[in-house]
Amino acid sequence: MIERTKVRISFFAYILLLLTFDTSYPFMIFNLFLAFAALELSFLLPLFKIKDRKEIPASILFYLVFLLMSPNIFYVVTDLIHLKIFTFDFKQGLVLEEWWNFSILTAGVILAIYYFTLMMKQLHLLLVAVKWRTFIIFGFMILGSIGIYIGRFLRFHSVHLFTEPLSLITQVLASINVPSLLFVTWMSVLQFLIYWLFVEKKGEQHV
Repeated sequence: MIERTKVRISFFAYILLLLTFDTSYPFMIFNLFLAFAALELSFLLPLFKIKDRKEIPASILFYLVFLLMSPNIFYVVTDLIHLKIFTFDFKQGLVLEEWWNFSILTAGVILAIYYFTLMMKQLHLLLVAVKWRTFIIFGFMILGSIGIYIGRFLRFHSVHLFTEPLSLITQVLASINVPSLLFVTWMSVLQFLIYWLFVEKKGEQHV
């Protein structure tokens, strides 16, 4: 089964699961949809590779949209913090509701990690002939981590860069401190670890 088919089956199956059964994480519908949309954009990256001067404006616009959407994939991984609504006190015995919701949320995170690896494969293939590819990819991850921080703690979405640019920039600059820099560093390291472990470096195949 080709990867794009697996992506779509897994996405719609997960959304159907959330819509059908009672869970404590309905927000995962929207969050995983944004992750899915970002991945679908990554599949289109080769189509916007610049081959002629006339293509530059459209390519730059598409890459910018992709860059703004891409943090939504790894953002889902940080949704693990919502497990805190349950105590998971094993001394009280097995509480099925807790482990049902644990399974649902973890499944969404696993899908996000899978989507992240596919997105990074697409980016890797796009930059395969670029000399400083690794540095560009790590820079991409750092920007993604900054986006995750902005979304998680400042509660801005990608669209706010166009609707509230001054407010966004002001709050980002005001939030720069040691904890925020450490958070961005940790998220970048986690992304690079997944990239290093799961993204093929030789014999890549287009999905």
